[in-house]
Order: sequence, then structure tokens, then C-alpha cells
Amino acid sequence: MKLGRKDLKRLRLPSAGCLALILAGAACYFAADGYLQETKKLAAATSAQRAEVQARLASANEEEREIKASLQQYQALAARGIVGEEKRLDWVDTVTAIKNERRLFNVNYSIEAQKDLDYPGFSPGGDVKFMASRVKMKLQLLHEEDLLNFIDDLARRGKSYLSVRSCDVLRESRVGGTTLAPRLQADCVFDLITIRHGKPA
Repeated sequence: MKLGRKDLKRLRLPSAGCLALILAGAACYFAADGYLQETKKLAAATSAQRAEVQARLASANEEEREIKASLQQYQALAARGIVGEEKRLDWVDTVTAIKNERRLFNVNYSIEAQKDLDYPGFSPGGDVKFMASRVKMKLQLLHEEDLLNFIDDLARRGKSYLSVRSCDVLRESRVGGTTLAPRLQADCVFDLITIRHGKPA
């Protein structure tokens, strides 16, 4: 079938409409694809922001737990008298009380002047100072267990943190007879450690 000029003129309008529809469809497709890509980018950014917020919340919760734990430890130390000035007289009374309760023989000691704690590798931070008083003690004992009990009591009841530096135990040379007498002598070195807030410069 052969189309004439009149037929072609009649087809111009439908052809133009069809072309317009094709172009409109293509435009809609590209617009929809662009919108989809933007939506994906927005979703990815939102997911990243959500992950960052969750990470910050987790970090804040962990810091809060650490602060609470540190505060509880500080309060426990303060309750024991370890925070603040050294309570040397209270410590002396505690030694006497333990000696009498444990029925020990002789407990002799000397306490050096308090000074800054200088343990190797130890470096306190902030405005906190760790102070130590060196104690040299001689104990006459019946059994090794007496020494362990004495140190345990002193660590729990003393108004300072007790750091045992050394303990040498020797057996007494003259042991015998029916009289109850010490069998061991212990030469110990302790550090009495307290925590003090440094004065601002």
C-alpha cells in the first residue's frame, strides 16, 4: 500500500504525539533513576550517621561506667582512710591491737619520714600525689601462719595501703624446753601508702 501526501499529513500529529510520549517516558525513566540513586545515597548517609550516633552512645555509656567504677574505688579508699593525710597514730594503735589479739611475742618497728612514692615505672597523673612511709619491722613468732595473719589483719584494718616490700624469716637458734617461746623471727619492710590531692600551682 502506498501512502500519499495527504496520508502523511494526517500521520504527522499522531507521530508527533508518539514521539512526545517516547521522550516523556525517557525523561521519566532518567528522572526516576536519578531519584533512586539519590535515595540510595541518602539511605547510606543516614545509615552511616545512625552507626556514628550508636558508636558515640556506646562510648559515652562505657565512659560513664568507668567513671562510676573509679568513683566507687575512690569512695572505698576514702572509707578506709587511705585518701588524705597519713593517720600514723591510728596505724600504731592498729598494730598494738593486732599484736594483742593474735597473742604475738614481740613486734618492734621504726617508721621513716613520709615522702613521694617513687616505685620504678610508676607515674601518677593529674593533681593526685601518692605518699609512702617506709616501715621496718621485727616480729617474733611461733609459726609462719602468725606472720601471714598479722599482715592480712594490718592490710585490712590499717589506715593506709600496705605494700609488702620484703619479709625474711629465720628460725630461732635456741628452741626447746617446756616454756612457750618464739620459734621464728621475721624482718619485714613495708610501705604505708596514702593518696593526697596535690595543691594547685
